[in-house]
Amino acid sequence: MNKVICIDGVVGSGKTTLAELLEKKLNLKLYNELANQDTEILLDKFYRDRHRWAFTMQIHFLNERFRMIKEVHKNRGGLLDRSIFGDKIFASMLHEDGYMSREEFLTYSTLLDNMLEHTQPPLLMIYLKCSVDKAVENIQKRGRAYELIVPRIYWERPNEKYTQWHKEYQLSPLLAIDVDHLDILLQQDLILEIIGDQIKKLEI
Repeated sequence: MNKVICIDGVVGSGKTTLAELLEKKLNLKLYNELANQDTEILLDKFYRDRHRWAFTMQIHFLNERFRMIKEVHKNRGGLLDRSIFGDKIFASMLHEDGYMSREEFLTYSTLLDNMLEHTQPPLLMIYLKCSVDKAVENIQKRGRAYELIVPRIYWERPNEKYTQWHKEYQLSPLLAIDVDHLDILLQQDLILEIIGDQIKKLEI
């Protein structure tokens, strides 16, 4: 069995923080969604002009996530900081909000469906449940320039989408952790124990 663990949640929920702790705890390689330097360049362009860069940004992320999940399975395990399984959250939001045309969204959706046909689900999906207030607080603390220019109202839409996605997700076992009430760093021992116990049950 490939030990593939995915961590998903809104921007600012603490995915990378948890992933880095799990990388040490589980001795699994972390595949970070910002590892490609082109990703941050495109994110900066996207946040400054969403109409121009939404489709390009989404296809870039989809391509990167497909590449990563293939590499994870090839190496028989790994950690994914966000993954292809939640990718459509952002594309559907961008389409609904008018940043991606109908034709662009259909092109993206068809490509995603084709990729998912060749993608194995993870052993465990970890969902970090996080309020908009907490996410914005974390975003401001880390201070990425391209995120700081984004108004708070923009972050409310992904939160709505993730809440719905969490309710409907069925591809694999899902463990939800409320990070509004658990501090990932201060309570890391408890959180890692919860995750470790869940993984052991799934590997039996």
